Amino acid sequence: MKKNLFSRLISFALAVCLVFAFTACNQEDSAPHLPNHDNALTPKVILFIGDGMGLNHVYNSELYFEESMYFSGFETKTTVDTNSLSSGYTDSAAAATAMATGQRVENGYLAISGSNNLTSITELAKEAEYGTGVVTSDDITGATPAGFSAHANSRNNSAEILLSQKESKLDLLLGSGNHSKYKGLFEEKGWTWVESFSQLATDSKRYVSLFQDVVPQNPTDVTPTLTQLACFAIDYMEANYPTGYFLMIEGAKIDKASHSNDIQAMLENMADFNNAVKAVDEKLALIGGGYSVIVTADHETGDLQKAESKEKITAGLYRSAKHTAKDVGLYFRSTLDFTPSFLNNEVILNTNVFLLCKYLLAIE
Repeated sequence: MKKNLFSRLISFALAVCLVFAFTACNQEDSAPHLPNHDNALTPKVILFIGDGMGLNHVYNSELYFEESMYFSGFETKTTVDTNSLSSGYTDSAAAATAMATGQRVENGYLAISGSNNLTSITELAKEAEYGTGVVTSDDITGATPAGFSAHANSRNNSAEILLSQKESKLDLLLGSGNHSKYKGLFEEKGWTWVESFSQLATDSKRYVSLFQDVVPQNPTDVTPTLTQLACFAIDYMEANYPTGYFLMIEGAKIDKASHSNDIQAMLENMADFNNAVKAVDEKLALIGGGYSVIVTADHETGDLQKAESKEKITAGLYRSAKHTAKDVGLYFRSTLDFTPSFLNNEVILNTNVFLLCKYLLAIE
């Protein structure tokens, strides 16, 4: 009897230890272990965010195009838990805030918690005298670009977002939108306002672009592709900040197409997003020096199912028109001679994206 009781006590103690260990591993403020910066500097960091891009968006795109996505070939891959602070399924605002600031917030909030602004990776990078830019195929006031360029209590308050963006220290803010009434306010703060791709130059001016649209194919001077904008952003940064910069580049319309269950539009935007990643990575490799490319998503949209074959890739694969709580992929390539160990975990928190960017930029 005593032996049996002792065994039960040992089992109970082990169970308690496991619970505490699991809890500790899932605390929001638990930072992954990262090595010292001694020989690990890669001060050119490009974060690609495929809005709404779930694992099955990648799988079905590869099936449709009959080739792997370029970023699927990156050496390091893991998955990301995307939930927001307490509401489970995240929106793009809360997800962008988590990746930009390292803190989870309620849905709808942009780099702000209560009455306090949260410091974003773009602000930290600029304080460290790096170049900084936000590029999107969305309106510049969209939740993802706004999470990296503004502070606002609501993702729906475009006026508050624009007024905050004009005060930012970003070098580039490239996207679309009909916000011409703010042109003078931006110019007063030193921004150069452009509405066509040919107006952009690699001089030292700070650019905010308001194109008519950013399209996945058949571009014009007022409707460029994400790939064109991403390549320009690299050229601009290399001309003005060759020793270091941070760029967030968003493929926004993967999400928009998935909300509409428009499988063809989703595939077209996946192709442009993939082309942008490929063009940037190849350009940086040719330039040489240290750099890192991170590709991930803010959440999954549409509860997209896997197709059995290319011929069966139809809108019927969508099971929802909303966001889901599915984990998304993270794909990492770097000139580092090691892989940060936490990227070998099966699942990481979206807040770890901020910590990874901060580390790669050698920001304490």
